[in-house]
Amino acid sequence: MVYPAAEIPQVAARLGATVIQVNPQETPLDAIAGINLRGGAAQVLPELVRAAWGPR
Repeated sequence: MVYPAAEIPQVAARLGATVIQVNPQETPLDAIAGINLRGGAAQVLPELVRAAWGPR
């Protein structure tokens, strides 16, 4: 991890933001993430866009 950027999710959660993590495996961020989406970003993000806005 590269600090200080790696600390952004912890700071965001501490300030009340919902942290959404996209990762194929468990990570230390699982405990603070409000939503954990399992899978690679190339798979998960297009599915998320389709679910939110329908097929394009």
